[in-house]
Amino acid sequence: MGVWGSFTTPRSRGQRGRCGMTRAAPLVLKLYATNHSIQAIDRLNSTIGNTMNNLMPMENTTHWILQGKGGVGKSFASSILAQYMIERGHEPACGDTDPVNSTFYQIAALNVQLIKIAEDGIVMQRLFDPLFESILLSDRVSVVDNGASTFLPFAQFIKSNCVLETMQEYGKQVFIHCVVTGGQSKDDTAAGLISLIDLVRSTQSNAKIVVWVNEFWGKPTFDGKTLEQNEWFQEALPIIQGVVTIVQRNGDDFITDIRLMTERHMTYREVKVSTDFGLMPKETLI
Repeated sequence: MGVWGSFTTPRSRGQRGRCGMTRAAPLVLKLYATNHSIQAIDRLNSTIGNTMNNLMPMENTTHWILQGKGGVGKSFASSILAQYMIERGHEPACGDTDPVNSTFYQIAALNVQLIKIAEDGIVMQRLFDPLFESILLSDRVSVVDNGASTFLPFAQFIKSNCVLETMQEYGKQVFIHCVVTGGQSKDDTAAGLISLIDLVRSTQSNAKIVVWVNEFWGKPTFDGKTLEQNEWFQEALPIIQGVVTIVQRNGDDFITDIRLMTERHMTYREVKVSTDFGLMPKETLI
C-alpha cells in the first residue's frame, strides 16, 4: 500500500486536535546522507545546493509545491527536489494532487502516488483531510506537487483548518515551494508567491517558503528591480528559506535534451544509463 496508502484507506484516526487533524505522536526520521553525486542537479539549478543545504537536516520535513499559475515548471521543480533528496540518501514519499495534468505522477522512477482530491472533476476539500493525516503519520520526508486547479482549495483548507500550526505541533517542518517566472506569467506567478507569503503570515507557525525562479522565459524583473530587490520580498525574508534559480542555458542542444528528458518523464539517473542519449547530451545534462 505504501506511505500514501491512507489517502484511500485511512488509518485509525485516534484523538483529534483543535484543528480537526489527527493527533499523531511526533515521529523521528533516521535519514543519512550518502556520497551519491548531485552534480547534475546542482549544475541545472545553480543555487539549489546552497538553498537545500539550509533545509538540512530534513528529518520530519514535508515539501509542498504550490503556484496558482499553470505551466510554469511546478512539476519540474518537484522532480528536481525529489531527485535531490534521493541523491542525498533520503527516500521521499512523493504525491501528485493535480487532477488535470499529473506530470509528476508520470515519473515512474520516483514512485509518485496519485492523490485523489477531486470527484467528477470538482476539487473536494474533504479529501484533503486524509492527505494531511498521512503526512502526520508518515516517518518519511514528503514531496507533494499541486496543480493550478488545486491551488486555491489547497490554500483555503490550510488556512481554515490550522494545518500549518498542527504540522508544527507534531514536529513536522513545512516548506512551501513556489515557482516565479519571467515573461508573460511574471505578474501572475509573483501574485501567487505574495498570496502564499500572506498565508504563512496569517498563521502562528514556523512554516517557510522556498522560491524557485525559473528563467526559461527570462529573468523576472519588476520596474527594473529583480524579484529579491522588491520591498515586499525583503519584508518577507524572515519566512523565506531561500531562492533556487533555474538558470536559462544558452544553446538549442541543452533545451532539446532537457525537453526530451522531461517529455519521457525520466530522471537524471535514467538518462545516465539510457542508450537514447549520446555521450555529449549526457555530458550536457549530467
